[in-house]
Amino acid sequence: MWEKIWGMIVSSNILRLIWALLILVVGWLLAMLASSRAAQVLQKFGLGRKLGECLPDGGSPGDKVEKIIGKVIFYLILLFALLGALEVLNLRQAAGPIQGFVDKITVYSVNIIAAALLSFIAWVVASVLRYFAVKGAQTLKIAQSLQSAADQKGESLVGTCGNVVYWVTLLFFVPAILRTLKIEGITAPLEQMFIQIMNFLPLLIAAALILFLGLKLASIVKNAVSGALSALRLDELGEKAGCGKVLGKLSISNLIGVIAYVLVAIPVLAAALNALKIEALSKSVSGLLDRLLLATGNIFAAAVVIVAAVIIGGIVAGLVSQLAVAAGFDNLISKMGLTGKTEDAVKGSTVLGKITLISIILFASVAAATLLGFTALAEIIQSFIVFGGNILLGVAVMLVGLYLANFAAGLLKGRNSESALPALLVKSAVLIFTGAIALSTMDIGGNIVELAFGLLLGAVSVATALAFGLGGREFAARKLNDWNDKLSKK
Repeated sequence: MWEKIWGMIVSSNILRLIWALLILVVGWLLAMLASSRAAQVLQKFGLGRKLGECLPDGGSPGDKVEKIIGKVIFYLILLFALLGALEVLNLRQAAGPIQGFVDKITVYSVNIIAAALLSFIAWVVASVLRYFAVKGAQTLKIAQSLQSAADQKGESLVGTCGNVVYWVTLLFFVPAILRTLKIEGITAPLEQMFIQIMNFLPLLIAAALILFLGLKLASIVKNAVSGALSALRLDELGEKAGCGKVLGKLSISNLIGVIAYVLVAIPVLAAALNALKIEALSKSVSGLLDRLLLATGNIFAAAVVIVAAVIIGGIVAGLVSQLAVAAGFDNLISKMGLTGKTEDAVKGSTVLGKITLISIILFASVAAATLLGFTALAEIIQSFIVFGGNILLGVAVMLVGLYLANFAAGLLKGRNSESALPALLVKSAVLIFTGAIALSTMDIGGNIVELAFGLLLGAVSVATALAFGLGGREFAARKLNDWNDKLSKK
């Protein structure tokens, strides 16, 4: 009886089904145990944390790496268990694709292990190169140079350079890793790109070296020029001349040092671009830099002319003011009533010194505009200088006329108390006469002023003649009779 029952069980494949279920259950339990234990071991080993330390800027993937690896182990073991269950059930057609997939995974696992090994080697090499790059930059004190050349912290820039070295090194290992993984689609373009990079890298290094050494030389020239001019006390001379009001906190020596830096840096930049051998870029940028260098030379010459004019003008203006004070110019202007008598009133000698300074700067501006090629501006300044000279000459004539008018009026007033009206008339006549001369000198009004002055003078002459003729008829008649009697007696 039991034999019949066992025969029925065997013939109905129930044992195979039980055996397959047992394989699935054991495989599932083994997969759960293996995945959890693997995740725990990896977490205890700190794989995620160490991978985060390997990444620049300390990025951390957290626990995702351990969980992903645990799930991969779980599904792989479960897949093998499923394959075993199908084999037990003699479901070869269903097990065939899975067996093929497992075989591919088994074969491809060698490539994965090799790619992982290459990735580890790439990480080690990149980390070592980044360490030496950062230490080398710190040893050569490139951080301080970068900090002075850019508006950033030098240490952060050095760290950025180290990260660039890190990622570039990893990038060079990418084609080998992809080839190991048999990913052929993008391997060839990447290799071609790296060949071009390797061919261009020496040119880039040469350009960077030229640029670095050239900018260092420009910095040395800047410091040397600034130090030499500061030792010659050019800054003190500029302060005395009033350059501080124009330049602000920037001293003359520092300004000239910056100009010298630019004059050296522009050819260095052109040489660095030529070293790259990119003709399209080199020709356009080099032409621009050549024009900029030529313009910079002209700008430097114009700036030297203006600065020299300001310094010399300040010195000459001070001398003119002192000479005017010694000559009594302030007292003369005060007697004319043109300035106040308070201490804070503007003095005539100060105004004369300012006019002298402005005149020298205007003459220098003509030369500077000519150096810069601004001929139209130079002509405008020249016309303004001529016009300003006429204005100053006219003002001088008016001052002389005012002095003479006050002098003549003072003489008439000093004789008697009834001469106020004649003094006023004389003062007015002198002022009108000198005013007409001043306006003619200023070239203001032209023929209209001359015609008006002529008509006014003619009217005064006619009025004087008429007044003398009408008021002195009897006197003239008596004189004529006396002269007639004397002639008759003879």
